[in-house]
Amino acid sequence: MLTYLTWQIVLRKAQAVAHRDVPDAVLTVGPGFRHENMPDEVAFLLPTNDGPKALIDRMLAARRPRRDRILGLFLADPFLNLTHACRRLRDAGQTWVTNLPSVVQQDEDFARQLPDVGLDSAREFGALARFRDEGFKVAAVVSDQATAETALGIAPEALIVMPRVGDFAAGFPSLRQRGSAAQAVAAALREAGGTTVMLGLGQAEEVGHENQWPPPLDGLLCRPLPFRFEEASDGL
Repeated sequence: MLTYLTWQIVLRKAQAVAHRDVPDAVLTVGPGFRHENMPDEVAFLLPTNDGPKALIDRMLAARRPRRDRILGLFLADPFLNLTHACRRLRDAGQTWVTNLPSVVQQDEDFARQLPDVGLDSAREFGALARFRDEGFKVAAVVSDQATAETALGIAPEALIVMPRVGDFAAGFPSLRQRGSAAQAVAAALREAGGTTVMLGLGQAEEVGHENQWPPPLDGLLCRPLPFRFEEASDGL
């Protein structure tokens, strides 16, 4: 049985007005397998039974949203029919999409093998570009300067800096680790001359301490919590 996750978005107070169109959460499929030593940020990368279609189905079955959320879909899925997905998401009142879970979260050695089977980040960013062409707003998940440079080519409304799988080996990645990745992505953003809002993974206890956030970030994407459609009281 599929589970779902909600990832709260918290912007810096100084950025809240400038980026007020950014939704306050991302909604994704949850992990199909859980283990106490495997955080959800890693576990949800394991294959699920038709996760993107199932999440779109649930969005359609739910009441029309009163507020926007960014819908996270595994866009490297070779079986995802983008034409069908775009139409159904419009029917569900959805306006934002992101590539979460993302193959860019995989460690580099593993990621280098993905182009051989057509499951690399190029497929994800190509899908995001298609959603953008269809009128959706997109948030691109990136992990380093190289993936950020590719993502910026499709002019996303937001960048989400996610740690790689290996970064969780000793527990939740440190602020130093996350800050280093954020600085690399910020370098790509500066070179592109863009003003795209940049979010980074954070913990709930960090929300009230903006001075501790990595300086380049405009906001945090908080660690995920379980989400139940039937318990949502705000029309999603």
